[in-house]
Amino acid sequence: MRKNSRFMSLCLSLAMLFGALVLPSSAGAAYGDRITITGTNFYAGGQQIFMNGANTPWNSWNDFGGSFDYTWWDNHFQTLRNNGINSTRIWITCDGEVGININSSGVVSGATTAHWNNLDSLFQIAQNRGVYVMATLMSFDHFKNTHTNYNSWRNMLSTNANIDTYVNNYVIPFVNRYKTNPWLWSIDLMNEPDWVYEDAAAGQIAWARLQTYFAKAAVAIHQNSNILTTVGLGMVKYNSATQSGSSGNKISDAALQAQVSNTLAKVDFYSPHYYGWQDPYFGIPFYMTPTAFGIVHDRPVVIGESPALGSTGHTITSDFANAYTNGYAGVMPWTSNGVDANGSITNLGPATQAFRDAHYNLVFPPATGDSAKFNFENNSLQSFFGRNGLAVSASTDRAYAGSYSLKMTSSATGVATYYAQLDNPSGLSANTTLSFRVWVPSGAAIASIQPYVQSNNWTWYGNYQTYASLTKNAWNTITLTIPSGAATPMKNIGVELVTTGAWSGSIYVDSIN
Repeated sequence: MRKNSRFMSLCLSLAMLFGALVLPSSAGAAYGDRITITGTNFYAGGQQIFMNGANTPWNSWNDFGGSFDYTWWDNHFQTLRNNGINSTRIWITCDGEVGININSSGVVSGATTAHWNNLDSLFQIAQNRGVYVMATLMSFDHFKNTHTNYNSWRNMLSTNANIDTYVNNYVIPFVNRYKTNPWLWSIDLMNEPDWVYEDAAAGQIAWARLQTYFAKAAVAIHQNSNILTTVGLGMVKYNSATQSGSSGNKISDAALQAQVSNTLAKVDFYSPHYYGWQDPYFGIPFYMTPTAFGIVHDRPVVIGESPALGSTGHTITSDFANAYTNGYAGVMPWTSNGVDANGSITNLGPATQAFRDAHYNLVFPPATGDSAKFNFENNSLQSFFGRNGLAVSASTDRAYAGSYSLKMTSSATGVATYYAQLDNPSGLSANTTLSFRVWVPSGAAIASIQPYVQSNNWTWYGNYQTYASLTKNAWNTITLTIPSGAATPMKNIGVELVTTGAWSGSIYVDSIN
């Protein structure tokens, strides 16, 4: 991220005329499956997914191995999901002062135990809350002369052997540790390397050295995993051969493979950044196609950073809608947690909610089929019925998998308890765990949801969930264990819905197995 200023604009204008640019620096089953690429789009479980995203770069600078706060991250991921956000970009190290073991010569020997432990927690939170993570491994901040070990990081880039120590002793262990977790959907190799090249305070390191790192890291990631790769360039002119001031796409396949002769030396998608100070030079990407923005559109293009306040003269809601219309594969505004003056979830949330509501299956794509025991496909209730005045139907309003779900509709005039139930279910045995997928709306007068079974001697086994604990406008997986001593066959299976008062509305249940 780079903050805007009149001085930046002036510097950029001069750069267009005279070449080199030196700027002041500043810190700044479908869904849940591994994300893949076909053409210029992302897919999860064979269904297209749009990255309805955000940046949550840090809570406390250098969180991982530093002042990591599990509760904060867990709560914030829940906030992201509640706002329809399916992905966020996180800086794994902010300036390299914490977490990575690197000596003054630029040789990397690994990472601290605390770093790995904190990241283990982060990716477990991502899985629990259902939010994909783009992991940004480093930033231009690593190379700035404003912190103690900046020369170590400059030295790391200075030789191929040193780059190899970072790749072999950190990147590959990182990949191998988390590659089975599909919620790590991509790795951003560096935040805004533009400033490492241009800014004297960050070393003005040649593109060839940066490209060598990108190429070596990309090869290692692709050889060891299916995690996607990108580089978050600060200005599109370095992602383009045609933009104003461009000297070629610095992360094209040809550019990276010129440094490392391997077809795996490539980024899988582009993720340029946009801020309003760029308007006079590059334009506003949301309101033009990637091609018109100067990018060869041969792979997905995500706007990897942009103000959560919206682009110049536009609302953030309009930015999202137009980005999708113009062929971008995602938008990830800066930031969800308000680390600077570019906005926060207060500004961003209405836009991501609006996009989710307009394109629900594109943000949270359902699986194409449902093989669960109780799947309600083909407009079948599978003998479920409503009790206490609850209306039930097989509905195509939404589905966790396939096309149908069980719709439970309340018309409560006060506090009420409803049940959607199936009597005498076959095939349920003791010592098994059932999974119920339940979708609840926001703003509902719901007290609790409870999947349950009753055994042959009418013993009740349930998993009580308060409304507050559930993710709103999204599918929640609630498990229920039938203990080994339960009397079989079961008398019934169902879902209990309790309201806090008058409420007319619906919840949905799907894929019980």
